[in-house]
Amino acid sequence: MHPIGIGLEEIEYPYSVKFFDLTIEGQQVRTAYMDVPPTAAAKGKTVVLLHGKSFSGNYWAHMIATLTALGYRVVVSDQIGFGKSAKPDIRYRFDPLARNTKICSLGVGRAAIVGHSFGGMLAVYFARGTMHR
Repeated sequence: MHPIGIGLEEIEYPYSVKFFDLTIEGQQVRTAYMDVPPTAAAKGKTVVLLHGKSFSGNYWAHMIATLTALGYRVVVSDQIGFGKSAKPDIRYRFDPLARNTKICSLGVGRAAIVGHSFGGMLAVYFARGTMHR
């Protein structure tokens, strides 16, 4: 058995992983995400899945397959500090994490936001922040 790298390079994800760059507290970091198109007739709707603490985006593999088969586009990010995303030495708080969930940069104007545990609280902060823009 080999050790796992901090970026989980050795861990397979169920879909292609992409990255976008952010600056957080003066540090350049990368956020990993999966942007999965529908596998059935497209509904023109997007679902964003936010993982819980100590989890990562690959946690949602079954849900991604289910939703895309129903015609939804699904976006799943590894939050900063988790999964294949950077793990900078910062203060982890909900407001900055919610701001860093940059689905609008992927061309998503509206989406259903679903969160698990810590991701559920993050979903609340995300919704609250996007409603006041």
